[in-house]
Amino acid sequence: MALDFSKYFTERTKRRHDSPLKSLLKYMSNPELISLGGGLPNPDLFPFSEFSTQVVKPASSFENDNVELLNVSFSRNTKINSQLEPLKGFMQYGGGLGVTSLVNFFYNHMKQIHQPKYDNWSVILSAGSTDALNKVTELFMEQGDPILVDEWSYPTAIETFTSAGYPMVLVKMDGEGMIPEDLDQVCSNWSGSRPLRMVYLIPTGQNPTGFTMSLQRRRDIYKVCQKHDILIIEDDPYYFLQFADAPVVTKEEETEEYFNHLPGVEKLIPSILSIDVDGRVLRLDTLSKLLAPNMRLGWITTQSNLLQKIKFHNETTIQQPCGISQGLASTLLNEVWGHDGFLKHILYLQKEYLSRRNAIMSSLYKHLGDMVEVTAPVGGMFVWIKINLPSHLESKPGIMAEIFDTMIENNVMLVPGWQFSPVTNTDLVKDKPYFRAAFSFATKCDLSRAMERLAIVLKQYCHQQ
Repeated sequence: MALDFSKYFTERTKRRHDSPLKSLLKYMSNPELISLGGGLPNPDLFPFSEFSTQVVKPASSFENDNVELLNVSFSRNTKINSQLEPLKGFMQYGGGLGVTSLVNFFYNHMKQIHQPKYDNWSVILSAGSTDALNKVTELFMEQGDPILVDEWSYPTAIETFTSAGYPMVLVKMDGEGMIPEDLDQVCSNWSGSRPLRMVYLIPTGQNPTGFTMSLQRRRDIYKVCQKHDILIIEDDPYYFLQFADAPVVTKEEETEEYFNHLPGVEKLIPSILSIDVDGRVLRLDTLSKLLAPNMRLGWITTQSNLLQKIKFHNETTIQQPCGISQGLASTLLNEVWGHDGFLKHILYLQKEYLSRRNAIMSSLYKHLGDMVEVTAPVGGMFVWIKINLPSHLESKPGIMAEIFDTMIENNVMLVPGWQFSPVTNTDLVKDKPYFRAAFSFATKCDLSRAMERLAIVLKQYCHQQ
């Protein structure tokens, strides 16, 4: 049984309650009921008769013209023997949890993959992880409350916390992400007027560093949070994009035997949720990296009494995610692919992103040499590059902006590291010698060319005497 964290609810959270009108929805499943209750538009007047698209068959190749396509559709008429809602079920007003068929899919998915250790957990749909992050922080955070974050972190999270008025307390990182000993020290020595209540983590393929926490690191972070009674936001969009111990190789060495290094779903590093016995983890998942970002569809997993408050929040904001996105996703995942097909698709993504990582890292090792320091990522989409500048340039004001401008002149762009710093005064970090390279978007050929161009740029600075 999860611990009760309701004592930490904000005043706003305490005031959230079920909408009286929404409470009537439970009666609508009675086919004999004549409803004059809710102000629901008549679904017969919806101008849509069907939504349909085509998707690739799981694990088939995107790189040839013979890819096998499958139809995904939902319409006014309920399919025979289908557990899915008809079109009106996706397009009509509904409760804040999301449509039942998709909620059930993700519940069973989490049960199979993460196996939460306590009983009273569940899932709720979100309009993507940005929406989810706002919802979970507002449960426990008032303006002025501090939040623990990595010393380099996701810019949208930084902007979310900044605009909400949550001062960020930085914790040092190493090649596995947040350092548990530093987290413990920060919490033990905290003397602020308001208590530390939440920590924000991206444990897999961290954005921007690409660092991935080992299982032991996740356990150690969790123990520190137990010690100081800290709630954990586990934002894990890259969880399935893990590469395990696959070494960096050339394209010619990417054999079938090589790809057997990939973890699939059986050998993934367990999530922090999976070791949570207290119900202190609020896990954010999304389809953005698995299907498409602008579906704006994700889900939150945590203990049920916290989700109840998020449900009330949904009902006064998004109601529930976009019906078209829910309909397509539910049909795809429940009927067209099924869960096994979804997992095959994930394995394909692992192969593709591993191959992209190899493309950028092989070229980086070949062309950049000792001009940079870098750790090959074992998951995610990013490489964190430290520039080794000569001593007389390290302290030169504006040097990183100058290097960035030279990159643009040479038709290559990486993101300056300072843009990922939670430090309020950016002047303090603008000359930190870091850049983030994403290997997710460019072609493999362009990834290699990008490192060649970067080498041309850095030779102008790193080889200065």
